[in-house]
Amino acid sequence: MENEFKERMSNASDKELFDILNNKGSYQEIAFNSAIKELNKRGFTEETTPALIEYEENKQKEKMELERQQSLPELYSQKSIVIFSAFFTAICGAIMMAENFRKLGNKEKSNSVLIFGFVYALSLMFLISLTDLNMIRLALQIGAFIGGFVLIFRFEKFYPSDLEHRNKPIWKILIYALLISLSLIAISTTI
Repeated sequence: MENEFKERMSNASDKELFDILNNKGSYQEIAFNSAIKELNKRGFTEETTPALIEYEENKQKEKMELERQQSLPELYSQKSIVIFSAFFTAICGAIMMAENFRKLGNKEKSNSVLIFGFVYALSLMFLISLTDLNMIRLALQIGAFIGGFVLIFRFEKFYPSDLEHRNKPIWKILIYALLISLSLIAISTTI
């Protein structure tokens, strides 16, 4: 492929090569490098040097930004915590938020959020088991959804205010939540 670009650049006019040089974001890196080499071969080293330096500086900045992004903690988003709380009870949301606090080194809040999530969810489950009325069950299910928001508003303030993070993928916890839910459904139907 490099030979193909080399040949293409050797047939290009100076204007076309300088166009690649000045619009490097629109071209592949190999095309840019081939254009630089061809321009240098044609004696335009003085003109290509600043563009090459700028290009290398930008590559270095991009690399540093990527490294910075990768060093940020991976945390579950507020949105995913609320959604998992709604569909899999506040226990699931609490586990996700507790994991966030553990990643941030706050074991005390991690334990607090777990206790809150379990008490909240078990209280709702107990209330649901007391009634056969679908309307009340629906209201209690909405309570489960609200549990996720309560988790966020009650405990989110304990995150550092200047916290930067990457969003943690939800696939692993989704599989666990589905397996636990299916297991509980299977157990409840056999009893």
